[in-house]
Amino acid sequence: MIYQVSLAAAALTIVLALRWRQASHRDDDVASVPGPESESFLAGNMQTLVAAPSDGAALGWSKLYGGVVKLHGVLGVRRHALLVSDPAALRRIFGSSSGQWDLSSRDLASFREKFGPGVAAVEGADHVRQRRVISQALGPSEVRGMISSVQTVSRNMRTALRKACFEQSSTGTTKMNMLDWARRCALDSLTMFAFGTTINAIDDPVKGHDILHAFDLMLEDCLGKTDSLRLFLRETASAGILPSLAGIALVDSNFFRSALKTFKRAAQFSTWVRATREEHGSLNNGNDLLTALERANQSDSAKYKLSDEEIVAQINMVLFAGHDTVSTTLAMLLNDLSRNTEVQDRLRAEINAKQAEIGGDDATFTQEDYDSMLYLNAVLKESMRMNPVLGQIARSNRADDVLPLSEPIQTPDGRTLSEIAVSKGTWVVIDVASSNRRKDVWGEDAETFNPDRWLKTGEQSVPLTKTAGVVYGSLMNFMAGNRTCPGWRIAVLELQAFICDIVQGFRVLPIPGSTVVREFHGVSIPKVAEKPVKGGEVPLILEVIS
Repeated sequence: MIYQVSLAAAALTIVLALRWRQASHRDDDVASVPGPESESFLAGNMQTLVAAPSDGAALGWSKLYGGVVKLHGVLGVRRHALLVSDPAALRRIFGSSSGQWDLSSRDLASFREKFGPGVAAVEGADHVRQRRVISQALGPSEVRGMISSVQTVSRNMRTALRKACFEQSSTGTTKMNMLDWARRCALDSLTMFAFGTTINAIDDPVKGHDILHAFDLMLEDCLGKTDSLRLFLRETASAGILPSLAGIALVDSNFFRSALKTFKRAAQFSTWVRATREEHGSLNNGNDLLTALERANQSDSAKYKLSDEEIVAQINMVLFAGHDTVSTTLAMLLNDLSRNTEVQDRLRAEINAKQAEIGGDDATFTQEDYDSMLYLNAVLKESMRMNPVLGQIARSNRADDVLPLSEPIQTPDGRTLSEIAVSKGTWVVIDVASSNRRKDVWGEDAETFNPDRWLKTGEQSVPLTKTAGVVYGSLMNFMAGNRTCPGWRIAVLELQAFICDIVQGFRVLPIPGSTVVREFHGVSIPKVAEKPVKGGEVPLILEVIS
């Protein structure tokens, strides 16, 4: 009872302190945009937005209201937000210059608190400087120099999977949690190309367990508990009314402990990486991100110099973002292949044909070989389209702006808007999932898994870019504009290599009665709908190909 009264008192105090914000907020056209009614006095529509599995709420709202949807925000933090999937509005947001649309100041502060002053948490000249260093370290030629490291990890995974299949079944056919295997493989690959060392999670999953699951479990602990009061306190905390961890402690002491433990693990891992490098050097002859960061640390040029604190922050962020996005994408792609056997057979035939073309089983693929396999890349893009790891991207405008619309919208008061005036500080949620399923962009079968759409030519072809700043396949999975993931090239290479090795070595089959869905916890976490487990799971049947 005392705990509940304390929470209520804290909530009331914050509401009273924040009322002036709402009273002075100017919405311009935002208040007139159609959208769902508020579902909660404290949380508006935000609880439903973050709680719905598989981006379900956002997809439903976009189908019902169109490419721009007004949502009611958390009391005292923001009155309204816009859920955006309209192509013209997205071009404006991601194509604007001088940081007109960027992460909000509170989002930047949240990243700094969790990971340190790395590229994801800074803006302006600091962001340009850090991004310049990381982008050069992960450029096209640099990624080509990392291919042997990625392929070594991929072959290790194939060998370990084959061994595990026969250990569990004399026929080589057995059930595997492919999300777990994908995480182990992605972590080994990341530590090699990013840090020039290896944690060897493929062969020793216990050793890598803490890092593999720490961030996912932390996100799930936090965002999986989305009642209105928890969401309200967390949002007001991250808005700067309370220190973030203090606000979280009010909401859930278990998560508070989990968050501290996670950040401690990340710090320990950063220390281990640098100590291992000092003792053994780079295992791949300096073709790694950390070598480039250390060079920048020693640079005499202010344009390239990074501090020790900034290097540690990059390690933390790469560790979190790098392995999670690749592993989830790989696991969901394997799930798609298991349910589309004709696609899987066709892909295997293309890979085997390319293998024979370059010299047989002993030959290794080059970057050009991977890129020349059109169906491989079509399958990869189509699975990413259907299963974005980051279903939503938050942005806020630094000055008043006008968002153009590709399709006019009708307001509840009878007006027709072909553009939306938005005042400074408007919070926008980029709806990646709905953008990836728009029928006016992807065709009438936009809800269907169909890799052939990427192979069409002429008027039926997929547009090269529907959003300014997009770097890969008309998709925002790697974000867009000045916040595009600088590691997108190495991520694509990893996925190409992993897919080729798995599809060549195994038939991937679904488990009857098992449906894999994506739960949204800041990032998507795949789970079995019929029996979800904490941390996620993609159970599939693997059959070794002789």
